[in-house]
This record gives sequence, C-alpha cells and structure tokens, in this order.
Amino acid sequence: MTIESLNIGTDIIEVKRFRNKPLNDRNTGFYHSVFTKSEMIYCSKFSDPYPHLAGIFAAKESIIKCLNKPTKMIDIEITHGQYGKPTAAIHRKRKNTITTWISISHTKSLAIAIAITD
Repeated sequence: MTIESLNIGTDIIEVKRFRNKPLNDRNTGFYHSVFTKSEMIYCSKFSDPYPHLAGIFAAKESIIKCLNKPTKMIDIEITHGQYGKPTAAIHRKRKNTITTWISISHTKSLAIAIAITD
C-alpha cells in the first residue's frame, strides 16, 4: 500500500443539529435511515446521547467522502471496542473488502471524525 492509494475524508458537525431532532417518534424515520440498531443502543446508554450520535454521523460522512461510489449511511456501521476505539464496517452486496481507519472526537457542541480507506 502506498500513500497514493489512500483516501482521506473528514467531517465536522454541530451537536445541536441532533439536539434539534430529539429521539422521539416524530424523528424515527431520520434516525432509522442513518443509524443501525446497535449504534442507537450504544448512544442511548449515555445520559446525553447527542454528541455520540453526531460523532457517529461525522464518521459515516467522512467514510462516504473516501468511497468512490454512492453509499447509504445505514450501510456503514460504527462499533466501539472494549476501550472505546471506533471501528467501521461497510455492508455492501458485493463482498469487496475495504480497510477503514477512523477516529472520532466530540465536545458538548461539536463532533469531528476522520476516515482513511485503502
């Protein structure tokens, strides 16, 4: 692998965009079109889920910026390891393997993520 074969994407988002779309029945369609069930469970275990939702959203956006074909957000799944390290899986019909490295960070008001794919 060479540096020329890598793709880099980044995204930053204001957490208030998610606070303005509360987790309720009215916004179910939006959340189900973006987040997997396991992502929703992960974020819901925090007293303030919105920075975590924004971070996962930013990670998905940064991955999409790396890819050479349209990909739905729901087809990207962000999980967190035992020590909180985020990892990404891209679920596509074609079984081509894409190696993805991601990093997510957030404050109470901003979330940022970077992705690198080969």
